[in-house]
Amino acid sequence: MKIAIAMGPWLPVPAIQGGAVNRRWQGVAEEFAALGHEVIMLCRSFSGQPALEVLNGVQYVRRGGFTWTTKIWIDLIKDLSYALTTAPTLPSTDILIINDFWLPVFAPLHPNIKKVVVNVGRFPKGQYFLYRQVDRFAVASRAMETAIAAQYPSAISRMKVVPNPISTTVFQPATNLYQNRDEKVILYVGRIHPEKGLHLLIAAFALISKELPTVRLRIIGPSGTHQGGGGADYLNQLKQQAEGLKVEFVAPIFDPEALARAYQEADLFCYPSLAEKGEAFGVAPLEAMATGLVPIVSNLDCFKDFIADQTTGFFFDHRSAEATENLATVLKRALCDWERTRSMKIQARQQAEQFSYRNVAEQYLADFEALLDLDKEVASQHE
Repeated sequence: MKIAIAMGPWLPVPAIQGGAVNRRWQGVAEEFAALGHEVIMLCRSFSGQPALEVLNGVQYVRRGGFTWTTKIWIDLIKDLSYALTTAPTLPSTDILIINDFWLPVFAPLHPNIKKVVVNVGRFPKGQYFLYRQVDRFAVASRAMETAIAAQYPSAISRMKVVPNPISTTVFQPATNLYQNRDEKVILYVGRIHPEKGLHLLIAAFALISKELPTVRLRIIGPSGTHQGGGGADYLNQLKQQAEGLKVEFVAPIFDPEALARAYQEADLFCYPSLAEKGEAFGVAPLEAMATGLVPIVSNLDCFKDFIADQTTGFFFDHRSAEATENLATVLKRALCDWERTRSMKIQARQQAEQFSYRNVAEQYLADFEALLDLDKEVASQHE
């Protein structure tokens, strides 16, 4: 097959400035190429990256691009401009995969693209009626599938749940996975934004610190609005809240190998997201599981596709008035009953291995073949 993958205008690929979507599609694209398919990655231009190059069997074509703002309507206009200039340059291809807001409106008009697939990475915001001509919605979780079906029932027959992948070769357990260290580290990796619940995490950490004074909390991620963070004011608010506590704020890590080492240096992972309509799947908890960390997450449906409560991770009730106390209780349980947590590490890693780039790439390819076979069946019926 000839497969083109169109990214949005915001972050470069390879993901030298971060971006989970960009990083995972780079990995999946390389798996497509390794399996013998012709793969083109269409992405924004960026300083230091050539307009045309081939990396690990994937051809990169870079044009245009913008920087995020803090205003959604401005970003929508920018993205519309990017889509309008990108659509005429789309290559002839069997499958076009799109990771963008406006491009799915225009791409189906291209005469030499056989099938258009939209990768659904965030909860729908009423826009799916715009995508009437799209052939497939590749949805990351069952929670997303339910949300889209409720907003746009016409999409139901065109949806396929394909999970987000991770690199299980990069994200592996440390050699001291089973060590019971006296000074344990609770890790968070992700955007430093109010919807991620970090203020809740710090408040819960303050409660357990009184009984577990050797435990540390390490927060890694971008806070700048241009990278999806909550900005300097929110970061400063968190730092003030953390005064007197063993809390470390670490700059974002974009190199996958370095990020894997950061996971390996921790003992427990916490991702207390409050984004009821923002989390599509949750790659960071899955990466943590791949390195042998037991994740503690909020009770969002998207996490239930790969975390089983008290088997491969823990859930806490983030919706109650006692959310801080709920999180503190679960953190303390995981830290104090270390024999149980240690056994869960093995199951967490085993579960994460199912979401490798190769496994997910093969799921996509099987679905692409099925889509293309539909056209063959229709053609044979008219012969």
